[in-house]
Amino acid sequence: MKHTIIAASLVACAGLSQAAAGDYASVQVDHVKDSKSGAVSTAQYFRAGTAAYGLNLDAQVRTAVFSKGGMLNSVELTAGKGLGPINVFGGLGHDNGFNGAKGGSYDYGLVGVSAGYGIGKAYGFGGVKTRLNWEASNPRQTVAFAGVSYALTKSLSVDADWSKSYGNIKEDALGLGMRVSF
Repeated sequence: MKHTIIAASLVACAGLSQAAAGDYASVQVDHVKDSKSGAVSTAQYFRAGTAAYGLNLDAQVRTAVFSKGGMLNSVELTAGKGLGPINVFGGLGHDNGFNGAKGGSYDYGLVGVSAGYGIGKAYGFGGVKTRLNWEASNPRQTVAFAGVSYALTKSLSVDADWSKSYGNIKEDALGLGMRVSF
């Protein structure tokens, strides 16, 4: 919870101090299936970001609740640089571990690349990101993702996406969400 509050505060401060066309907040719900164990979960995301100092600054809070019980929560903060339609980014993350078990949490780095292209009211996007662990015992994960965002109004859009993760964490996910742009 402490990390969630810190991430939300950082994003709020960045958004208040640097209002820009790239400011957004979104919520999303994914249906997730573990490719190895078959475990099913519902992942809820809160994402927010802003464009400041020539960088794309983003935060993501993910909470997954498993159908057979249990929960995982993670927070990621990234900074990226746009190169045309491509965004290259890096950041830091914190995973609270399964059910927040004592000694189960860990920190990690992450790097990735994403790209997008708009056609009318639709915007297609895709990319890949991977965790960089400090400890070899922490799970490795690379996530490939793609989706489409459709503008309902000038500042409100609906998003649908797909992701697949590889490494120690193997999951397939389909998600729907809403995004508000400022």
